[in-house]
Amino acid sequence: MLKGQPSPPKYEVPEETKEQVRQLIRKIMKDNNVTPGQLAEKLKEACGRSASRTNVLNKLARASFSLTEFIQILDAYGYELEIKKQ
Repeated sequence: MLKGQPSPPKYEVPEETKEQVRQLIRKIMKDNNVTPGQLAEKLKEACGRSASRTNVLNKLARASFSLTEFIQILDAYGYELEIKKQ
């Protein structure tokens, strides 16, 4: 970006989409009887990622898990991601 030019508008994720992400992660945690701290530990063990309970809670509140993190969570608890065209 050139100096003095306005930055492009920031993409805002709709709140409805964020809530879908929160609900999905919460469902995985509930179905596996997992706390945010336990999820952080599982990610550390399974993926060698630096994770903490606070980090997981913050990402859950913001619904800001990356796709990579989401797939690692699915893998850690034995889920398979299937994408279908509607």
